Amino acid sequence: MDLTIRISKKGTRVIKASELHRALGLNDNHYQNNVRHWLKDVYQFADGIRRPEGMKDYARDPKCRGNVVKEYYLCLEFGKLIALAAKSKTKQAVATKLSKEEDVYPEHVQLSTSETLELLEQVKAMARISCQKAAETRHLAHYSRKRGSADYWNHYRREQIVGCTMADLREQLRLRNQKVAAKADLRDLINHIDPRDLIRIGIIDHYAAQGNSLPYCQQLGNLAKELANQLRLEIVDDRKGDLLFAPVADAEVLRKLQRVAA
Repeated sequence: MDLTIRISKKGTRVIKASELHRALGLNDNHYQNNVRHWLKDVYQFADGIRRPEGMKDYARDPKCRGNVVKEYYLCLEFGKLIALAAKSKTKQAVATKLSKEEDVYPEHVQLSTSETLELLEQVKAMARISCQKAAETRHLAHYSRKRGSADYWNHYRREQIVGCTMADLREQLRLRNQKVAAKADLRDLINHIDPRDLIRIGIIDHYAAQGNSLPYCQQLGNLAKELANQLRLEIVDDRKGDLLFAPVADAEVLRKLQRVAA
């Protein structure tokens, strides 16, 4: 089955509409009509019964702009729903392949009790800057292997993980009449504005480095920040031996999170 799973710039696992069409054994001459139907039909998504939404469930390939035949990238859930609704002898095999990929790299967070407790320990450990920096290093290494280079890293990180630029952060500090050193890095600026956001970012880095989809990692990051707020955690620069206010965390979890990329 020639159906390649790709990773979009936003970190979402996607498939090409044309490849899905062929994998389902549908006539190439009907491709454009079938795609139009796919994008207008109603499906039972995880978040409700609705029509697919652009830039959420699918996106047009910018390389095909101006072409008569349009190419689209579809998220795995949308592709699976299309396959199940198709009149195709291979629909079960296609849907099963996409479902297995979803199981390994889910888009939605559903944690068991043990997974929730593990996340809690990770949140406490991620209050340490050594863990935050190690997670970022692992994420960059994974990103570079998948992309072939780290050229897009800064833009990707600003847009998809941090959510703002250093200039934005400095402006927020200026409006608060807070002064920071001219050499302050991104982590320093965030630490002045919203320290626990560093825990959110660190958890995103940690899970993204393992190959999980960015939407899944972002959900975990948001949950981690909620836990950090409930625990009233403080960020500790343990690299300088400042452990007086460091929250107690599982030693094995700490060891894993402090490990840098091989």
